[in-house]
Amino acid sequence: MRLRRVRRFAGDVFLAVAFGLWAAQATADQQGQVVLQLQAEVRETLRTPEGREIARFVPANVLSQGEVVYYTVRIRNPTSVYLKDVAVVQRIPANTTYVAGSAAAPAADIEFSIDGGRTFHPPSQLLVNVEGRPVSADVAHYTHIRWRLRNALAPGAVALARFRAVFQ
Repeated sequence: MRLRRVRRFAGDVFLAVAFGLWAAQATADQQGQVVLQLQAEVRETLRTPEGREIARFVPANVLSQGEVVYYTVRIRNPTSVYLKDVAVVQRIPANTTYVAGSAAAPAADIEFSIDGGRTFHPPSQLLVNVEGRPVSADVAHYTHIRWRLRNALAPGAVALARFRAVFQ
């Protein structure tokens, strides 16, 4: 996914987002590889003629500062064999800050990195050095998310991993 600033209007920064198949880091115990696709959406609220409010998700084509972006990573097994020990790493997109507690995926262990994806740990074990003392890392320090699927990914199956981030 490429992000680029397109214009500045009344102090808000707007962003154009280009989508497509996304080459993330993914591993499995067999030689088959998973195919990954990243989708970014925003929540839009509409008012019906009856005055009811309806929320829907639409592609995040233009963003303004402070807007929450809903990311979905589609993890697909295109092979004819079960893939075990699948791990997927997603970099937290530039100009965004991860929303605490928003990473999710069924039957997956989720860890985070604060060092550019070199090491991963649960949030409680992420520490930064502040004035010579280790303190818990704030979500603003998070650089990557890793999902480790607990179950094998069946041939042709798709697993979904999700998280939210705020556009800065």
